[in-house]
Amino acid sequence: KNLQYLLIPARLESALATLDTDRDGHIDMVEWEEAIETALANKLADRAAKRELEAARAAKEIEEFSNEFLNAARKCFDLIDVDCSGTLTKVEIVEAVQTNETVVSFLRTCGEPNLQFLLQPKRLERALKVLDTSNDGEVDVDEWEEAINRGLAKRLEQMSEERARAARAAAAEDEEFSAEFLTMARAVFDMIDKDQSGTLTKKEIVDAVANDKEVITFLNDCGNPNLQYLLVPARLEAALEALDTDRSGEIDAMEWEAAIETALKAKLEQRRVEREQAQSANRAEIEAFTAEFLNAARECFLMIDKDNSGTLTKTEIVHSVSSDKSVKDFLQNCGEPNLQFLLVPARLEASLDALDTSKDGELDMDEWEEAIKRGLAKRVSQLQDEQERRAKAAAAENAAFSAEFLGAARRVFAMIDVDNSGTLT
Repeated sequence: KNLQYLLIPARLESALATLDTDRDGHIDMVEWEEAIETALANKLADRAAKRELEAARAAKEIEEFSNEFLNAARKCFDLIDVDCSGTLTKVEIVEAVQTNETVVSFLRTCGEPNLQFLLQPKRLERALKVLDTSNDGEVDVDEWEEAINRGLAKRLEQMSEERARAARAAAAEDEEFSAEFLTMARAVFDMIDKDQSGTLTKKEIVDAVANDKEVITFLNDCGNPNLQYLLVPARLEAALEALDTDRSGEIDAMEWEAAIETALKAKLEQRRVEREQAQSANRAEIEAFTAEFLNAARECFLMIDKDNSGTLTKTEIVHSVSSDKSVKDFLQNCGEPNLQFLLVPARLEASLDALDTSKDGELDMDEWEEAIKRGLAKRVSQLQDEQERRAKAAAAENAAFSAEFLGAARRVFAMIDVDNSGTLT
């Protein structure tokens, strides 16, 4: 902090005196290094505390998600197992994936490819063979659970990657916000401190909160109730008393900084809570989009595959992209360039060659799925960018609205309180 206080004229002398441990009027290299070591230790301790807190939150999130996922998996098994035999037959699976939306919804997003392939008639036999490790022609509870555990591991891995990405973004945003907030707080102190005495008198505060728009805007949204109460005449005295910890009758730079630190902590916590809420909503949006996208991709494949062979020929593709609007609409927006180029006659051959990794002249389901995964990744990335853009826009709008609303509310109170008693009769 003493290094940071070098930035504040009113605290410069005190900071220098603290840093200059040998009292020679200078800060030598040893004294500087000592201050840096203290700063580094504080930063590392702060980072460790944050990591510990984030780890606890992550563990809680993982536990909640895992319980919800496993419960949904058991429910799905029971819904398919209509005869309650404890095993799933091919007939039961085919019936469920055709008629039960709860089963379909779970399988689409379960994270285990072979369970997802149960939704595709052309891949169902092969998926069942992989799942049925006992080779008895049915999927029992143990075999189902093994597949579910693989799916859960995949989903948790995706959550971990998303959490890490979000944490990096949040850290960068919070660091930028903190720097801007502290800079503005110090600027506001100087705006109020008209006589540049390094302390704020009641008169200076009253004048600033009545006339300085920048001061009013900052205090409105600063996050510290006592600083916000400086805007409310009826609460000004109590707020000043709370802020003036040394009872000098004025608010000095140290008292201001202490209030600002409290405000910043409150603002960062508020941002964290809002991010968590947004992340939950964003995850649900991405999950719903993914399920819808994959379902549309499978329907598109089936629409192109006119002979139900399980592979797409050049003839089938050319026919579909020239006559089937649903196919064209999906390919145009799928996010995978080679699939999109199937719509362009001059690029169709090159696209087919790129997609046909087995070089057998046709696109089978595996090759289609690989391309779809690339497209989905691109579309999800675009959706995440859009979510971030929406969040920033909403935050700016909310901040502006809150400042305007609170300002109006305080003005209305003052209008009603005609005797300036601080109460409304």
